[in-house]
Amino acid sequence: MTSSDTTPPQRPAGSGEGSSPQTLGPYELLHAHIDDVIREWRRLVAEEPWAPDSPARLVNALPEMLPKIFRLGRRGADRVDDDLSDFIASHHGFHRREDRVPLTGIAEEWNHLKRACWKVLRDRTDDEELASAAIRRLDSLIDDAIGFSLRGYYAPELDELRGRGLERRSPVRERRGDTGDRRTE
Repeated sequence: MTSSDTTPPQRPAGSGEGSSPQTLGPYELLHAHIDDVIREWRRLVAEEPWAPDSPARLVNALPEMLPKIFRLGRRGADRVDDDLSDFIASHHGFHRREDRVPLTGIAEEWNHLKRACWKVLRDRTDDEELASAAIRRLDSLIDDAIGFSLRGYYAPELDELRGRGLERRSPVRERRGDTGDRRTE
């Protein structure tokens, strides 16, 4: 862990805790307050009727997934990288099926994560434009993560289909070369 990973952010002027300028960007701020993001996410998920009594596996995976997602956002990535996509499939999607979370619940968990990130940003910065831009980037990354969660969710079926001529003919990255926003097309 670097010193920038452990240095708390300075709050913006007018935030009630001094008048120091904000020194962290939105992704660094989210990383510095990752416990708050997870706490808010847990609060939101707990209100869902499908929420498992003990999402320990997912809570254990979030501290590994979130910093990687925040780093990708800071770098301007629109897509989750290969290592993180595998991690999401095996540590989120696959286990959510074992926890009997419905498919819609998987997407909602990720949407709750976006809401938690937005709350943490909104509570810690006055720069709504910068926070909104960060959330738009996270929205793209989280949309991608939902797909990998579904891949993990259906891993048993996909494994069963391997070798039956139903495999992908081209790698995922080649087919997903267009990085445009699918929702606005």
